[in-house]
Amino acid sequence: MGRGPLDDRFRTKEREFLLRMIDDMPVAVMTVEPETLLIDYANNMSRALIRRIEHLLPIRADELIGTSIDVFHRCPAYQRHLLSDPGNLPHQARIRLGDEVLDLKVSAITDRDGRYVAPMLTWALVTKEVEAEKRIGYLAHHDALTGLPNRLMFRRTLEEWLGRPDARFGLLYIDLDGFKLVNDTRGHQVGDALLRQVADRLRALCGDPAMTLTRLGGDEFAILLPHDPALSAGGHADRIVETLGRSFEIDQGQTIQIGASVGIALAPDHGVEPETLLARADMALYAAKEDGKGGATLFSRDLELRVQERTHMENSLQAALRSRRELFVFYQPIIDLYSGRVTAREALARWHHPQRGWISPGEFVPVAEQCGLIDQLDEFVLHQACRSAAQWKDGAHVAVNISAIQLGRETLVPAVAAALACSGLSADRLEIEVTETALLGDEQGGIQDLLTLRQMGVCISLDDFGTGYSSLAHLRAFPFDKIKIDGSFVRDALVRPECAAVVRAIADLGKRLGVRTVAEGVETEEQLALVRKEGCAEVQGYLYGRPVPGADDVERVSRLDPGMVVR
Repeated sequence: MGRGPLDDRFRTKEREFLLRMIDDMPVAVMTVEPETLLIDYANNMSRALIRRIEHLLPIRADELIGTSIDVFHRCPAYQRHLLSDPGNLPHQARIRLGDEVLDLKVSAITDRDGRYVAPMLTWALVTKEVEAEKRIGYLAHHDALTGLPNRLMFRRTLEEWLGRPDARFGLLYIDLDGFKLVNDTRGHQVGDALLRQVADRLRALCGDPAMTLTRLGGDEFAILLPHDPALSAGGHADRIVETLGRSFEIDQGQTIQIGASVGIALAPDHGVEPETLLARADMALYAAKEDGKGGATLFSRDLELRVQERTHMENSLQAALRSRRELFVFYQPIIDLYSGRVTAREALARWHHPQRGWISPGEFVPVAEQCGLIDQLDEFVLHQACRSAAQWKDGAHVAVNISAIQLGRETLVPAVAAALACSGLSADRLEIEVTETALLGDEQGGIQDLLTLRQMGVCISLDDFGTGYSSLAHLRAFPFDKIKIDGSFVRDALVRPECAAVVRAIADLGKRLGVRTVAEGVETEEQLALVRKEGCAEVQGYLYGRPVPGADDVERVSRLDPGMVVR
């Protein structure tokens, strides 16, 4: 049976009732006559939004009814095709009109029987939302401080470059030398200003559009550049080192000197996967820093072996710290030049590896610092040294070196207090030795730790004096009990007059300040005569004794290496 006039009138009234409900909804709604695609209804919100964008349209809001839907679209033919066939619906699109963006959703209105009646459009002005989305997208892929692409963007670019046929390019991994010191001593505001200037200098070096410059985070940057003989990765890395090695002028006339180290990896020679190439550039960077910083190193297989050995050493040292069976504390005497009496013994960490034998502290202590094991190592030496000193019948002091990492972290004072309490050693028989460079990172925090220890009665020595920065400034900042003259001056004093002058000046300074001076590295009678003549109060070195194990470890060490006990 066909649809009669009564049904049509009912459906018309039903539609009118529905549209009246939509009139005051807070959503912009329009309907379109399906045959002509003329707008035959627009609710109040639609009219209000049209008034906001009238300057972008050929019509006014009060002329909307009866106007073709074509006025909203640059390509009306495509739009007409979509709206003419209900099979294309629902459909969503964003349309740009001038500086505004419209979000448009088209759905099909059907009757009770499911027959298509007309298209209905709901729409909104989403210009601000689109701008916010763009800003969020930009921030997700760019560093807010420098405006450079960030690690996420770099990773995507690296994957894209590696995915190219016959991909050949260089990856330069850049780390700033000395930036942490600037950040810690000058503040984060100066540090941020410095990073922006670094980024500007790197941009200037990466003028070729084919290059990609990224800030990976912190003080690390990366560059992808075409691997071309005319633009070698090594040459570019050298220019980076030279450019970032020049002084920076920060606001208010501050001049800052830093440097840069660069690790280089080449694709496909050193890897065709992102993780592999990044890891090998990082290995090369680590090697550049190990070699003295301020240089560039190209990845090689030897570097990979070194990293594997270092990882193995980390694991072995961690196991040694757990078991304590391979670690020892040796003691080297410090002698009073006038009485010949042993006034103190310096505690020195020693490690006997099951396969490698004795490993130099110069090798394993930096590894402990870099992999976060130095707290455990320092604590082991501190407790062992205090226990040993408590048994010495001559009442000599025990001197313990403290890593720079320990200062200013609120861990040193509790560790010293615990070692003294466990051993029963009186605080005035413990000497804590710190180097000048240890005070550079967080000078105020480090000085506060030393003041607290001194208030407990612990003696504080400044080790390797003369080799660091602002030596006299450190003497003014803290009343040290003892100054230890670096052994390099003592060794060279007989052949280099300037080194003898340094020894003399430090000894004289000690007398004026009422601080005892110790000459380190005395190995010959000639060196002894010189430091005595220059006025040093105490000496330490192989002439008087090599480091030997404590009484509790003599038997164990003699089984491992009989010659070590008597050296």
